[in-house]
Amino acid sequence: MEKISIVLLNYLNYTDTLECVNSILEMEYELAGIVIVDNHSNNESFQKLYKKYAQSDKIIVVRTGKNYGFAKGNNIGIRIARERFGSDFIFVANNDILFMKQDYFDKLLENYTDGVGVIGSEIRTRGNRVQRRFSIPITVRENLVLYKRDFFIKHTKGSWVSLPSRPGPRVTALHGCALLLTPDFFKYYKGFYKRTFLYSEEEILYFMCKKFDLEQRYVRDTYIFHKEDKSSELSFHNDNKVRSSYALQSRKYVLWWIIKDKLRTKLISCKKVKKI
Repeated sequence: MEKISIVLLNYLNYTDTLECVNSILEMEYELAGIVIVDNHSNNESFQKLYKKYAQSDKIIVVRTGKNYGFAKGNNIGIRIARERFGSDFIFVANNDILFMKQDYFDKLLENYTDGVGVIGSEIRTRGNRVQRRFSIPITVRENLVLYKRDFFIKHTKGSWVSLPSRPGPRVTALHGCALLLTPDFFKYYKGFYKRTFLYSEEEILYFMCKKFDLEQRYVRDTYIFHKEDKSSELSFHNDNKVRSSYALQSRKYVLWWIIKDKLRTKLISCKKVKKI
């Protein structure tokens, strides 16, 4: 049986983390383990979580020395899960999700085949809305427009605005709140791209997978429930300037991955032409 570990990143919001873990335990699925990474919360989150699970041999609670953001924080949990539990698969989840289906992981694993790097599922939210895959822009031009938008927001009153843009080609990416990383993914990577602090992780993950022809597979016949962005609300207090500052930083790295991808594609095309 494949070993699955779950990594949960906690920041300030330990009550949601407790609810998430309870929903996991209620599934009665034989997991390798759960790693909770407290991302240097400045409240009692770590103490509450550590005390709750101190006696468990399947739940590890650690605290980072500072707030590393989404990618680095989760990467710490991924490394611990692989080292301590010997996990083949790592399920990275927001701490504000709830597991609703007993056979959730069975459904995901049924969809794993060679060459699949990441697996995601349908995500339901309040009002029974559905978060499916979403489209991401893959042209330099459109990403520069997004960069300008975030730059404008950061340096003005923080009002969210949309700048005119010609829509270019897009691709679909899995939602980052719940992702199963497979052994195929770990052949090439140790975790997420570590330079971002928050936002655009899904877009970069798409290009990471594309580089090695790894498929991102979407499973339609199971789902989880997502409360949506509670930790972000606690962190930013709906301050668009702060959000846009992180978005601006991440957008630079998305542009870098797009340019690398285009150069790689051109190089492959040139090699094929030479062979002919």
